[in-house]
Amino acid sequence: MAFLEDWEEFYSRVHDVKDTLQLYPISGNAEEVKLGMPLSPAIIQPAGMFSAPALFGLADLCGTWLAMQQVPKGVFPLAVASSINVVSNKKKGDAIATARIVRAGRTVIVTDTEIHSSIDGAILAKVTCTYTLPQPAPKS
Repeated sequence: MAFLEDWEEFYSRVHDVKDTLQLYPISGNAEEVKLGMPLSPAIIQPAGMFSAPALFGLADLCGTWLAMQQVPKGVFPLAVASSINVVSNKKKGDAIATARIVRAGRTVIVTDTEIHSSIDGAILAKVTCTYTLPQPAPKS
């Protein structure tokens, strides 16, 4: 329940690509975060399917929220590298992203996110993201 409360509190004061993509939280904890994204006119490509940038945005926010579960509240992980493979696509239904930790260290967190179709479970994309954690400024 804390994940959903954190989501609501965070987005009561922050407006970002989550709004454009219409992302919604499904579940979250330190091991796994799940977010959904409906297929909507704002994010389709000319063939009527999810655009690759929308799928990437879903995966990045899902991974970011998982990385946020690894650090103290108020620390915001910054994406520094990512890789996306779009495997298939759909013309209906939602995209459901599930992020899992590959490695969570003191300065770097790596997540692996799979995006599946809500219609038949088909994999849509596989995404790896690397996040760095801001370090406190040295004391002088």
